[in-house]
Amino acid sequence: WRAAPRRRRGAGGAAMAEGEAEPWVETTKDTLGKLISKPKMTDKYLKKPPFRFLHDIVMEVTRATQFAQGLYSPEESDAAQLADKQAKVDFLNKAISVTAFALGEKVDVSANKIVAGLEADKTNAWLQKLHAAATTCVGAKSDEAVSRVKNGESIAVPKKEKKKKEEAPADGAAAPPAPADGAEADPEAEKKRKDEERRKKRAKEKEAEKKKQEAEAQPPADTGATDNGAAEAEAAAAAAEEEKRQKREEEKRQKEERAERKRKEKEEAAAAAAREAAAAEEAAQAAMQQQQQEEMFQQQQQQQAAMQEQMYQQQQLMQEEQIRASPPP
Repeated sequence: WRAAPRRRRGAGGAAMAEGEAEPWVETTKDTLGKLISKPKMTDKYLKKPPFRFLHDIVMEVTRATQFAQGLYSPEESDAAQLADKQAKVDFLNKAISVTAFALGEKVDVSANKIVAGLEADKTNAWLQKLHAAATTCVGAKSDEAVSRVKNGESIAVPKKEKKKKEEAPADGAAAPPAPADGAEADPEAEKKRKDEERRKKRAKEKEAEKKKQEAEAQPPADTGATDNGAAEAEAAAAAAEEEKRQKREEEKRQKEERAERKRKEKEEAAAAAAREAAAAEEAAQAAMQQQQQEEMFQQQQQQQAAMQEQMYQQQQLMQEEQIRASPPP
């Protein structure tokens, strides 16, 4: 028996046998590969296109079809002078934009990701649109698209500034405003209680006034009766004083309860603020780790892209040397 071929995932997520060509690679070969003879459309370079390979394609398409004629300066036409990343990104943005403007449709690809060695499927999709533009838009459409690009128009999306992280609130800043002294959780109940106290106070005052009037209207009594009346009056005064004392104690107790409630509310608010700050710190650390992982991945991709481009350049030099060394026919 023979083991089944290993399978891997293509750009669209479909399982593919080891060594099987990506469908978008075959499409690029069938379109652009039949328009120009060099550079050769190999699976190796189409699956991870180096910048020099793409530069050669753009220059050869212009030479063979006159599409995008006059788009690049002499310096930009020489790949050796486009050494830094931004120069490569600018070159590709021009090529992508002139393709989109000539066809009058969107081209979904990022020059930054192409230079980083990412999204080879989208890069091939652009190369296929470049073939469509070079075979259908030569002439007025091409000239207009070149003019728009040279005037500064581009389909490249400007980089968005990263949002600044919100600072965590200072200790106690997140606590809600504490209620003023004397405020109750239920204002309606507090109002009813105070109204009831005033009503009772007025009733007692009326009762005391009524007794006073009755005492004044009665004829003078004997000495014993007078002593009894004085004793009753003293007892009433003592009872009133006791009632005032109890009222003061009740008010003091309520005030202490309110102060204790406010203290607990502040402690709970401070604890909630501390939990939110801890959660924000944890989220910030997770975001930082994610960003570091993404940056490491992009660096790896860029290193691979640089190695791929170096290999391509070496092969091109070897081919040129072979051509020069071979005798003329």
